[in-house]
Amino acid sequence: MSKIATPGALQLVLFELEDRSQSHLIALYDLAPRYVFASRDGGRSAETAPAKGNFVASIKREFTYHGSTFHLTIQPARLTKMVNRDQVSRDQVNRDDGAAQTDGQTEIEYEVFPAEREQVVEHVVRRLAMDRSRLSLGGENRDKVQMRFTLYEIQRELKAVGHTLSIRDIRESLTILARSRIIIGKPAEGVKKGRGANLLESTAFPVLAIRSRPDLIGDEGGDEETHLQFNPLVSSAIRNLEFKPVSYQWLMRLKSPVSRWLYNRLSAEYDYSGAEVPGDLGARAMTLSADEIIKNSGMNVWSRRRDTLRAVTSAVDALVEEGILTSAEKLYDKVGARIEGITYVMLPSAKFLAQVRKAQAVESANVAAMRAITGDDRRPTDFVPVTPAATVEARARRAKRLTEEPPRLPMAEAG
Repeated sequence: MSKIATPGALQLVLFELEDRSQSHLIALYDLAPRYVFASRDGGRSAETAPAKGNFVASIKREFTYHGSTFHLTIQPARLTKMVNRDQVSRDQVNRDDGAAQTDGQTEIEYEVFPAEREQVVEHVVRRLAMDRSRLSLGGENRDKVQMRFTLYEIQRELKAVGHTLSIRDIRESLTILARSRIIIGKPAEGVKKGRGANLLESTAFPVLAIRSRPDLIGDEGGDEETHLQFNPLVSSAIRNLEFKPVSYQWLMRLKSPVSRWLYNRLSAEYDYSGAEVPGDLGARAMTLSADEIIKNSGMNVWSRRRDTLRAVTSAVDALVEEGILTSAEKLYDKVGARIEGITYVMLPSAKFLAQVRKAQAVESANVAAMRAITGDDRRPTDFVPVTPAATVEARARRAKRLTEEPPRLPMAEAG
C-alpha cells in the first residue's frame, strides 16, 4: 500500500506512539456508551430486521461525564445481504422490487447497531492510526483527520491481540461504524428533557472507501487499500492535544466490553485533578455504584436484577484479576436477604498508577514539543503545519524529553 511521506501537521506527529503496548484515550468520545451489547438471556440484539413499512427505532441513552449529563442517540446502520428465499416472509421479499435476485436467494435489508465486535475493531483502527506517518489531513479546510490501511493489516493486528475475524467480518464492522449515526447532546437549562445543543452528529467514520468488492469470497480482497476519515470529536481532540495514552494491552486482554469501559473511566478519572504535587496521584479509591456502571457503560440489563448485578461484579473483578485494581470492595444495599444494589470501592494498583504517570509524561512531552514550534503555552485551535525536517526534530525532541524529565502540568485552554 502507499504510505504518506510526512503527516504535515504537528499534532499528527504527536499522536504517534511507537510503543505498541499503548493506545490513546479520547475521553468524552470513548466514554459515551456508543455500542449495543446483547445480554445472555435474549436481551436487545445488535442486529434486527425492520417490519414492513417501518424502521428500527434509535436507541436513546443518558450518561454523565465529569459531572455533566449528556444525551446520546444511536441510529442503526442499514445493510443488505443475500438469504435463501424460504428464510424470509413474502412481505420482506416484496418490500423492494429492485432487490437483487438469484436462484433461490433474494437480497434483504436489515439494520444493525455497533456492538462488541465493532468496539474491538475501532480500538485496532485507533492503534494503527498511532503508527508513524499513518495519518494525514483532508477536507476542504484541511481539518479532517484521515488514514489509509488494508483490511489485512486490521486482521493481523486483531490476531496479534488475541482476536480473530475474517476479512468479510472486518469489512462489515467498518461499514457498520461508517453508517451507524451517533448524536451526543448536552441538555440546556430550563428546557424539556431530550432537548438542547448537539455537540456531535456523525458516525465513527464519516468517510469510508474500501476498494475491494463486497462480493469477494472469504478473505479475498483484504490487500486492497482502504481509506477512512475519523469522527469530528476525534479530529478535534487530536488537534487540541486532548488525548492521553492508555494500555492497549489491557484493553485487548479484557474480555468484557463493560470492563473495557471501566478501564477507560478509571484512566480518565486519574489525572492531575486533586493532586497536591503535579504527577503525585496517591492511591485514592474511586467509587461507583452498579447502577452508574449500567447507565454509563451502555450494558444491557438482564431480566433478573441479580443476574445484572452479577455481570457488573464480574466486569469489576476482571480489573482486579488483570492487575489494574488492587482491590474492589463491594458494599451491598439489601432489602431483607435480597441484594438491591452494590457500590464498588475500587483501589488502583501500582501498575495502573505507573501507566497513568507514563501517560502524563507523554502529555507533558507533547506540550513541550508544541511550545517549541509555536512559542505558545495554550492549546492549539488549528492544526500546526510542519515541514519534514521539523517533523523529525519534533519526534527527537519528544523522545529525549521522555527519557529526561518528569511530567509537568498540561496546557492551558486557549482564550
